[in-house]
Amino acid sequence: MSTSSLPTRRHTIIKNTTALTMDSALGEIVGADIEILDGEIVGIGPGLEASGATVIDGTNTITLPGFVDSHWHVWGTLLRGVVGDGPEHGWFATKGRLGGHFTSEDFATGVRLGMAEGISAGVTTVHDWSHNIMCYADAEANLAVHRELGTRVHFSYSAPSAHPSMPMEKMREILAKGGLLPDAVMDFDNPRRIAEDWVPSSESLLTVGVAVRGPARSTPEVYREEWRLAREQGLTISMHCAGTEAEVERIHQIEVLEADGLLGDDMLLAHCLYISSTERDYLADFGIPVSMSPLSELRLGMGSPPINEHVAAGVQVSLSLDTTAISATADVFQAMRVAVGLQSISAKDATALTPRRVLEMTTIDGARALGLEEVIGSLTIGKRADLIMVRTDELNMAPVWDPVVAIVHSAQPSNVDTVMLDGRILKWKGELTTVNTPKVIAEAEDSLKQLCERAGFKPR
Repeated sequence: MSTSSLPTRRHTIIKNTTALTMDSALGEIVGADIEILDGEIVGIGPGLEASGATVIDGTNTITLPGFVDSHWHVWGTLLRGVVGDGPEHGWFATKGRLGGHFTSEDFATGVRLGMAEGISAGVTTVHDWSHNIMCYADAEANLAVHRELGTRVHFSYSAPSAHPSMPMEKMREILAKGGLLPDAVMDFDNPRRIAEDWVPSSESLLTVGVAVRGPARSTPEVYREEWRLAREQGLTISMHCAGTEAEVERIHQIEVLEADGLLGDDMLLAHCLYISSTERDYLADFGIPVSMSPLSELRLGMGSPPINEHVAAGVQVSLSLDTTAISATADVFQAMRVAVGLQSISAKDATALTPRRVLEMTTIDGARALGLEEVIGSLTIGKRADLIMVRTDELNMAPVWDPVVAIVHSAQPSNVDTVMLDGRILKWKGELTTVNTPKVIAEAEDSLKQLCERAGFKPR
C-alpha cells in the first residue's frame, strides 16, 4: 500500500505562465511563477526566485487547479464498449446484466482505465462513487489502483442497488438475483475497515464516505439506520436524488429526509433534476451541495440540469462525469461547454452561466463539495499542488485573448500538457507517467471480453 513507486516530489518552479488561480483574492495572474515544495504551493506571483528548484517553462500555457469530479462511478468505465441506448441496451440494463459478474480484477481494470483517461484530461480529484461492491476485496482493488496512479480520491463505499424509478416490488425482484435488498442494511464494517486500513497510509490522498440508497431505494427502517451508522463513524453521506420524473412521482426524498430530521451538511446529492422549490430551499438552508452530470443526464434523457435555478436559490453546484460508460468520455472541458450551453438555452440568455462560473464548479466548488476546499481547488499558498498546465500554442487554442474562455470553450484533453498532483507529475509533455497506456487498453479489452462470456452477454 506504499506510494513509493510514484514520481518523486521535487522543489519546482513554474515560470511565466498565465495562472487562473480560482482564488478570489488572487484572481488571474499573467506572467506568473508558481513555486512548489514538498507538494505544497509556497509561492505564486511574477518574478519569483527559487534557488535549486527544477524549472518548468510555463510560456504559452495556462495553469489552473486540477479538476475535481464530484460524482463518478469509475468502475463502470469497463462497460463503455457495450453500453448502448434505450431500455434494452442502455446503462441500467447493461449494468444489471453484467455488474453482478464483476471480479475484483474487473474492478481494478475499470478503475485503471477510467482514471488514466481522467488524469490525462486534467482530473486530479475524484469522488469515486463505487456502487457495485460485493465484498471487501472489491473495495481494496479500487483503492489499490488509485494508489498506484497517485489520484486524490474521496471513496464512497456502496453495495449494488436497483434504479430508483422502479417500484419497490420490482427492485426486490431484480436485487434478489444479486445485490442488496431494500430492507437490508449495508455492511458498515467495510467502510470502517477502509478508514482503518487505507487512510493512515494514504498521505492524505484518501477520504472515505458511503453512498446510501436513501428513501427511494430502501425502507424507512433501513435508511434511518444507515444514516445513524454513517454519522456514528463520521462518514460523509452521498445519495442519488430526483434524477427522473418517475422517481419524484413516487417519492420526494429530500422532503422525506427533512421530515425525519436527517438532512445535514455532511451530505452530497447527485442530479436533483426535479426537486421542488421547497426542497431546493432545504438544500440551501442545510448547506447540502449538488453534483450535476450534464453529459450523462442528457444521454439518458433524464433532463436538463437546472444549474442556474439551484445557484439562484443558494445551492452549491459542482460538475461530474457520472460514469464514462454513459458520458463516453472523461472530457471535463466538454462537460463544462454542455453545462454552459444548456443554461443559455433554458434562460434564453447566453450569459446565464458564464465560463468563469462553470470553471469554479469544476475546481473550487468541487473541492467544497468534498470538504477539501482548505486543501485543493485553487492555486493558493499553503494548498497542495494539484494543478494542470494547458498549452495555448496549438491550433484549437490560438489565439488566446481571454484565458478563461479559452479553457472552457476551446480546450480539449489533448491540450493538457502537464498534470501535477500533490507535487508529483502524473502527466508530462502530454504523456502519462504512472500509466502504461497500451497495456491498460489491452487489459480492458480482455477483461470486458471475459466478463461478457461469464455473464452469457452478447454485445450487439
